[in-house]
Amino acid sequence: MKPRHFLSSLDWSSEELADLAVTALNYKAQGRGRLHEAPDLAGQVLGLLFFNPSVRTRVSCESAMARLGGSATALAAGTDTWRFEERDGVVMDGNTQEHVRELAPVLSGLCDAVGIRKAEMMSGGGSSEAAGASWEELSSDSFLNAFARHSEVPVINLESNAFHPCQGLADMATLRELLGEPRGEKYVLTWAWHPKALPVATPHSQLLAAADSGMRITLLRPEGYSLAPEVVEQARERAESAGGCLEESSDQEDAISGARIICAKSWGRLDAYGQPPERTRPADELRQDWIVNAEKMALTNAARFMHCLPIRRNVIATDEVLDSPSCAVALQATNRLWSAAAVLGRLLG
Repeated sequence: MKPRHFLSSLDWSSEELADLAVTALNYKAQGRGRLHEAPDLAGQVLGLLFFNPSVRTRVSCESAMARLGGSATALAAGTDTWRFEERDGVVMDGNTQEHVRELAPVLSGLCDAVGIRKAEMMSGGGSSEAAGASWEELSSDSFLNAFARHSEVPVINLESNAFHPCQGLADMATLRELLGEPRGEKYVLTWAWHPKALPVATPHSQLLAAADSGMRITLLRPEGYSLAPEVVEQARERAESAGGCLEESSDQEDAISGARIICAKSWGRLDAYGQPPERTRPADELRQDWIVNAEKMALTNAARFMHCLPIRRNVIATDEVLDSPSCAVALQATNRLWSAAAVLGRLLG
């Protein structure tokens, strides 16, 4: 029997994800230390494979396994490992030394689950093979999906080109913790200026988190900065099925007015993927207009401010916002631990 993976929240129903979010908050209520009212994962090992830097994701996964009685081992791809190949039929006489067809079954034999972070940069790619790749090419998440096909244990997406479901689940738990019942409440996912173009995986999963929570969502962005149309459409369908709705807008005052949640994130244009850095950088004239400041927060209905971290102060949001009681970024980040524990307990318990 093929294992169940956690590659995208779209592979799980809204009800399943809501149940995971509740489980995460129940684990959190137990406090620090070993989680006794949870599956016992003693003797089980989580393998972590990082192609990109990580702070919250790595620590939350390792901490979650420890609190469930298991352990984790992390590898930095390209530093601790060979270079990997995922393409079928390729003659491996270049700079890759190991194929995913061997890697996945070997790690499956050594570990009980594998978490993978592999997200290419928009400009030039995260590897020579991905340099100059378009969004259409990168959105397939070829390495992650190839590994999952050949794996005999659950695979967890720790951020890919298209999705960051662990962040999305943590956001679902945070929304529930902040609002009690988020269904029907107004949520704004707002674009923010950044000195370089960032990928779309995290905003995709944040959008889906609000949709699966049944919220009234506004995707607020400048013209030309929408997210992947197929993801937006699926988020809209899931929001409506859960009792909410989704609209897109570039009108900041109208969108922000009356909101209960302002979630800020920067992302690049889809048509900029694979272009040189000077062509992907967001226009400087957007900088001051698209920062979250106290004036914008004053338009809301006592909204809480969310961001996935790391955040550039006075670029994405001002000090006044980040240092105010409305800021929930630390809460949101620590919920990464409890949501990771919920996923691991469900997949391995």
